[in-house]
Amino acid sequence: MKKTFDNLAQRGVHYFLAAMPFFHAVASDLADAKEQENAYHFIKGIYQKLYDDPGLLGLKILPDDCFPDWWTPKKEKPKLPAQIRGYIKNINIFMEQLFQIVHLGEVDGNSFILAEDSAKAGSSVKPALRKRLAAFGITADEDDGTFRFTFPTGTACGLKLLAAISAGHSERSATAIHKRPVKPFLLFSHGVFDPASPYTVEIFRGLFENTEAFDKLMGYFEKNGFIRVDHKNDFVGIKGEALSLDYVKFYGKPEGLIGFCWKTRNMSGVGLEYNELTHHCATIGIHIPFYREVLANADQMGESLRSFISGTNKCMGCGYCVQMDKTKLKPLRFVTVDGNNLCTYFTFGYTYLEFYGDMWLTDGIIELMDFVDEMFADRRVEVGASGELRIES
Repeated sequence: MKKTFDNLAQRGVHYFLAAMPFFHAVASDLADAKEQENAYHFIKGIYQKLYDDPGLLGLKILPDDCFPDWWTPKKEKPKLPAQIRGYIKNINIFMEQLFQIVHLGEVDGNSFILAEDSAKAGSSVKPALRKRLAAFGITADEDDGTFRFTFPTGTACGLKLLAAISAGHSERSATAIHKRPVKPFLLFSHGVFDPASPYTVEIFRGLFENTEAFDKLMGYFEKNGFIRVDHKNDFVGIKGEALSLDYVKFYGKPEGLIGFCWKTRNMSGVGLEYNELTHHCATIGIHIPFYREVLANADQMGESLRSFISGTNKCMGCGYCVQMDKTKLKPLRFVTVDGNNLCTYFTFGYTYLEFYGDMWLTDGIIELMDFVDEMFADRRVEVGASGELRIES
């Protein structure tokens, strides 16, 4: 995985290049497999051209910079998050404009025809946009209130299908797990024709070096009743479009949002996230439900699981867990496991940058998931793959 770039703009563009899964065609009368593949490579080509020349979208060239790790205080570089996310925002704006042209337009050969009253096309096709479209092989012409956007040969039908799939997925994405729908142009910008395919798994597999450990863990989740959740919608950096992959199992009714693993309440699993601000841009976090209860039952764990649990997330004596105690006499809320005082308030420590030690992390996660599933079996809530509740506790 690439960690350094020629400039900061390339770091922002890499967010999109890294988020392109392998191409998967779907059966459709709107576009055959070749037309779909043409559309996929057109989308990917936009990001590659931007990576080579960020100026095509007016992205400012600055020296490459980032935070060394996800836990580095952002106050050390206060302007950096806004700079990197500003690149991502500008690219998203352009991709949303492309999506609107394709989704609202009528296919005519290699072109999309829009009347002026279609999303106020006339006011949106300004000289700056025309110039940006031209940089990617798209021309925009006006004739008596009608706009013709001509795309590279062989891409129009595939792009039309891609936009329809992306918009339809957005309409169906608000569930018991996802309170808010994902953006209509999200799958369009990733070149995803089949939302049901494990495309986020493919993406994150390419971001970690130990693919054997990665594959074993993903296989475990697929076989043991965990629900795959793409693009969590409680994400601080880029809401609604964040690149993330969670596998979760619920022990209580879903709250409609899946956030960072360290603040998990009633679900087990893992959360893989792309952190656009850090040197190593992929992280692995563990969802541990009712964490204090889990630690309180550490004596029921096998030796290997106790070792896995007690080796990290140690209490640092920060006092956050008792900050509301006016007497200042309340003890810290740690639990001691194998001589280690473990924080029970947040689980920051269970966040990793790689699948270290061959199968150490994978095997530890699997053993922990089996333990909590047995421990909280009476609280388990079944949720369908599409996010619907099956049984409420």
